[in-house]
Amino acid sequence: KTTTTGMLAWILDQNQIDTGFLIGGVAGNFGISARAGSSKFFVIEADEYDSAFFDKRSKFVHYTPKTLIINNLEFDHADIFDDLKAIQRQFHHLVRTMPSQGCILSAADDQNVQDTLKMGSYSELQFIGEGKAWFAKPISTDCS
Repeated sequence: KTTTTGMLAWILDQNQIDTGFLIGGVAGNFGISARAGSSKFFVIEADEYDSAFFDKRSKFVHYTPKTLIINNLEFDHADIFDDLKAIQRQFHHLVRTMPSQGCILSAADDQNVQDTLKMGSYSELQFIGEGKAWFAKPISTDCS
């Protein structure tokens, strides 16, 4: 999540878009983990962990994204969730709050993500992976 968030913020920044961001670690390209930015874009690294001791909802329910990237889903945070299905329910809730004009990009090869998306979505779905709408590959022998 941190790498994806940092890369997206950097790509926008390098295209002269002064995007705000909130990243779960210090982004090497920026040397900071957050900034306000002046554009209409804001990149957030968010996950399913609870918001606070007094708010047990997943952190990401506090945001209203128009574009969402879901890289993978796996069982995590055993102190909060009983099993993978409980995490998938949280992600399904997030997916269902996305607007119909929104876009969800997801890893085509992650079965847990795909099973979650099959529960229903109002937004356009696009997939990440070789042969899909979005993919990355080295364009030179030194991977630049």
